Amino acid sequence: MWLPPETSDALSAQVASDLGATLGDDVQVDVSRQDYAAGGDADPFGPIKSIITGVGVLVLLLGGLGLVNIALVTVRQRIREIGVRRSFGATAPRVFFSVMLESVVGTVVAGVVGVMLAVLVVENPTVQGFIAQGAVSDLPPFPVEAALIGLASATAIGAVAGLLPALVAIRVKVIDAIRY
Repeated sequence: MWLPPETSDALSAQVASDLGATLGDDVQVDVSRQDYAAGGDADPFGPIKSIITGVGVLVLLLGGLGLVNIALVTVRQRIREIGVRRSFGATAPRVFFSVMLESVVGTVVAGVVGVMLAVLVVENPTVQGFIAQGAVSDLPPFPVEAALIGLASATAIGAVAGLLPALVAIRVKVIDAIRY
C-alpha cells in the first residue's frame, strides 16, 4: 500500500492495528517501509551525485584554465592598446575592470547559450520520446535550479579566469607598452 511519506508512521501503525483486529489474534501483522527514506534521510543517489559534481567541477576548472590562457594571450597582443589607454589617462582600476569584464561577459554569454541549448535539447519532443519510450507519460520539467547553478558557475569561472590577465594588464608600464 502506498502511503504519503509525511504521514507514513501514523498510518502504518493504524493499518497494522486495523489489520490485526480484522484478521484475529492468530495472525501476525507486520508493517514495514521499502523506500529509500526508511533507512533514514540518506539519499541513495548521494555518492553518484558527488562523483558527477566532482567531474563537473574538474571540467569547469579545466575550461577556466583554457580561458586564462586565451585571455593572457589576448592581453599580450593588446599591450600597445593598453599603453595608449593608460597614456590618455585610463587608471589601473579602469584597465583592470575592462579586462575582467571582458572575461566575465564572455562566460556569461556562453552560459546563457549553453542553458538555452540544454533547454532545447531536453524539451525536444523527439528526445523526450526517446527517453520515455512510451513508458513515461508525465516527464518532469526542466530543472530551473540547474540552469541557475550553471549560469552562476559560468560567471564565477569567468571572474576567476579574468583575474590573472587583468592583473597582468595593470602591471604594464606605459612607456614600455607604447614602445613595442
